[in-house]
Amino acid sequence: MTVYLLIFYFLSFNTLEIQKKGIKKYNKGKYKEAIENFSKIKNSKKNFDYYFYFGHSHSLIGNNKLAIALYDSAINIDHRNDLIFFERGFSNFVIGNSNQALKDVDKAIKINPNNPKYYVNRGSIKYDLGFVKSACEDWNRAIELNSKIINLEIIEINCN
Repeated sequence: MTVYLLIFYFLSFNTLEIQKKGIKKYNKGKYKEAIENFSKIKNSKKNFDYYFYFGHSHSLIGNNKLAIALYDSAINIDHRNDLIFFERGFSNFVIGNSNQALKDVDKAIKINPNNPKYYVNRGSIKYDLGFVKSACEDWNRAIELNSKIINLEIIEINCN
Protein backbone atom coordinates (compact mmCIF):
# COMPACT_ATOMS: atom_id res chain seq x y z
CA MET A 1 0.00 0.00 0.00
CA THR A 2 2.82 2.43 0.83
CA VAL A 3 4.46 1.87 -2.57
CA TYR A 4 1.22 2.87 -4.30
CA LEU A 5 1.02 6.07 -2.26
CA LEU A 6 4.61 6.93 -3.16
CA ILE A 7 3.93 6.34 -6.85
CA PHE A 8 0.76 8.45 -6.67
CA TYR A 9 2.65 11.25 -4.89
CA PHE A 10 5.46 11.14 -7.45
CA LEU A 11 3.04 11.28 -10.38
CA SER A 12 1.12 14.17 -8.81
CA PHE A 13 4.34 16.07 -8.08
CA ASN A 14 5.64 15.38 -11.59
CA THR A 15 2.38 16.66 -13.12
CA LEU A 16 2.57 19.90 -11.13
CA GLU A 17 6.19 20.41 -12.15
CA ILE A 18 5.35 19.89 -15.81
CA GLN A 19 2.44 22.33 -15.50
CA LYS A 20 4.67 24.92 -13.80
CA LYS A 21 7.21 24.60 -16.62
CA GLY A 22 4.42 25.03 -19.16
CA ILE A 23 3.17 28.18 -17.45
CA LYS A 24 6.72 29.59 -17.33
CA LYS A 25 7.07 29.01 -21.07
CA TYR A 26 3.67 30.62 -21.62
CA ASN A 27 4.68 33.67 -19.56
CA LYS A 28 7.81 34.03 -21.70
CA GLY A 29 5.74 33.98 -24.87
CA LYS A 30 7.01 30.55 -25.88
CA TYR A 31 3.58 29.14 -26.63
CA LYS A 32 4.66 26.15 -28.71
CA GLU A 33 7.05 25.07 -25.96
CA ALA A 34 4.28 25.58 -23.39
CA ILE A 35 2.01 23.35 -25.48
CA GLU A 36 4.73 20.67 -25.55
CA ASN A 37 4.89 20.75 -21.74
CA PHE A 38 1.13 20.64 -21.25
CA SER A 39 0.87 17.77 -23.75
CA LYS A 40 3.04 15.64 -21.45
CA ILE A 41 0.40 15.68 -18.71
CA LYS A 42 -1.52 12.44 -19.09
CA ASN A 43 -3.17 11.67 -15.75
CA SER A 44 -6.44 12.89 -14.29
CA LYS A 45 -4.89 15.73 -12.28
CA LYS A 46 -5.73 18.27 -14.95
CA ASN A 47 -7.09 21.46 -13.42
CA PHE A 48 -8.41 24.88 -14.39
CA ASP A 49 -4.92 26.37 -14.86
CA TYR A 50 -3.92 23.46 -17.07
CA TYR A 51 -6.90 23.91 -19.39
CA PHE A 52 -6.69 27.70 -19.39
CA TYR A 53 -2.98 28.00 -20.18
CA PHE A 54 -3.02 25.07 -22.60
CA GLY A 55 -6.03 26.58 -24.38
CA HIS A 56 -4.68 30.11 -24.40
CA SER A 57 -1.34 28.91 -25.75
CA HIS A 58 -3.21 27.26 -28.63
CA SER A 59 -5.24 30.42 -29.19
CA LEU A 60 -2.11 32.55 -29.33
CA ILE A 61 -0.63 30.43 -32.13
CA GLY A 62 -3.90 30.48 -34.07
CA ASN A 63 -5.33 27.08 -33.16
CA ASN A 64 -8.60 28.50 -31.90
CA LYS A 65 -10.81 25.45 -32.42
CA LEU A 66 -8.67 23.38 -30.05
CA ALA A 67 -8.44 26.36 -27.70
CA ILE A 68 -12.24 26.45 -27.48
CA ALA A 69 -12.38 22.76 -26.54
CA LEU A 70 -9.79 23.34 -23.81
CA TYR A 71 -11.65 26.45 -22.58
CA ASP A 72 -14.82 24.32 -22.41
CA SER A 73 -13.01 21.94 -20.06
CA ALA A 74 -11.85 24.86 -17.91
CA ILE A 75 -15.41 26.20 -17.74
CA ASN A 76 -16.61 22.78 -16.57
CA ILE A 77 -14.23 23.16 -13.64
CA ASP A 78 -14.93 26.85 -12.88
CA HIS A 79 -17.90 28.51 -14.55
CA ARG A 80 -17.49 31.70 -12.51
CA ASN A 81 -14.21 32.81 -14.09
CA ASP A 82 -14.86 35.78 -16.35
CA LEU A 83 -11.52 35.56 -18.17
CA ILE A 84 -12.20 32.08 -19.52
CA PHE A 85 -15.49 33.22 -21.09
CA PHE A 86 -13.75 36.28 -22.53
CA GLU A 87 -10.99 34.19 -24.08
CA ARG A 88 -13.40 31.61 -25.44
CA GLY A 89 -15.41 34.48 -26.90
CA PHE A 90 -12.31 35.85 -28.59
CA SER A 91 -11.49 32.45 -30.09
CA ASN A 92 -15.06 32.06 -31.31
CA PHE A 93 -14.90 35.50 -32.90
CA VAL A 94 -11.62 34.69 -34.66
CA ILE A 95 -13.09 31.55 -36.25
CA GLY A 96 -16.16 33.47 -37.41
CA ASN A 97 -18.63 32.34 -34.78
CA SER A 98 -19.72 35.83 -33.75
CA ASN A 99 -23.03 34.79 -32.20
CA GLN A 100 -21.33 32.40 -29.77
CA ALA A 101 -18.58 34.96 -29.18
CA LEU A 102 -21.23 37.48 -28.14
CA LYS A 103 -22.78 35.00 -25.70
CA ASP A 104 -19.37 34.28 -24.18
CA VAL A 105 -18.42 37.93 -23.73
CA ASP A 106 -21.90 38.63 -22.31
CA LYS A 107 -21.16 35.98 -19.65
CA ALA A 108 -17.77 37.53 -18.91
CA ILE A 109 -19.42 40.93 -18.42
CA LYS A 110 -22.14 39.45 -16.24
CA ILE A 111 -19.46 37.99 -13.96
CA ASN A 112 -17.21 41.07 -14.07
CA PRO A 113 -18.99 44.20 -15.32
CA ASN A 114 -16.02 46.47 -14.60
CA ASN A 115 -13.50 45.24 -17.17
CA PRO A 116 -13.33 47.79 -20.00
CA LYS A 117 -11.63 45.31 -22.38
CA TYR A 118 -14.75 43.19 -22.31
CA TYR A 119 -16.87 46.12 -23.53
CA VAL A 120 -14.38 46.96 -26.28
CA ASN A 121 -14.49 43.42 -27.59
CA ARG A 122 -18.22 43.02 -27.17
CA GLY A 123 -18.65 46.27 -29.09
CA SER A 124 -16.49 44.90 -31.89
CA ILE A 125 -18.50 41.68 -32.00
CA LYS A 126 -21.78 43.61 -32.06
CA TYR A 127 -20.43 45.85 -34.81
CA ASP A 128 -19.49 42.75 -36.80
CA LEU A 129 -23.04 41.47 -36.36
CA GLY A 130 -24.50 44.79 -37.56
CA PHE A 131 -25.62 46.10 -34.16
CA VAL A 132 -23.92 49.48 -34.59
CA LYS A 133 -25.84 51.46 -31.96
CA SER A 134 -25.30 48.77 -29.32
CA ALA A 135 -21.62 48.48 -30.31
CA CYS A 136 -21.18 52.21 -29.79
CA GLU A 137 -22.85 51.97 -26.38
CA ASP A 138 -20.35 49.28 -25.37
CA TRP A 139 -17.40 51.31 -26.64
CA ASN A 140 -18.63 54.35 -24.71
CA ARG A 141 -19.04 52.21 -21.59
CA ALA A 142 -15.45 51.06 -22.01
CA ILE A 143 -14.33 54.70 -22.14
CA GLU A 144 -16.28 55.43 -18.94
CA LEU A 145 -14.34 52.66 -17.22
CA ASN A 146 -10.96 53.59 -18.71
CA SER A 147 -10.62 56.58 -21.03
CA LYS A 148 -7.43 55.19 -22.58
CA ILE A 149 -8.77 51.73 -23.44
CA ILE A 150 -9.93 52.52 -26.96
CA ASN A 151 -8.89 54.87 -29.72
CA LEU A 152 -11.50 57.64 -29.78
CA GLU A 153 -11.20 57.83 -33.57
CA ILE A 154 -12.88 54.43 -33.78
CA ILE A 155 -15.93 55.83 -32.04
CA GLU A 156 -15.90 59.04 -34.11
CA ILE A 157 -15.68 57.09 -37.37
CA ASN A 158 -18.19 54.35 -36.53
CA CYS A 159 -20.63 55.97 -34.14
CA ASN A 160 -21.43 59.40 -35.56
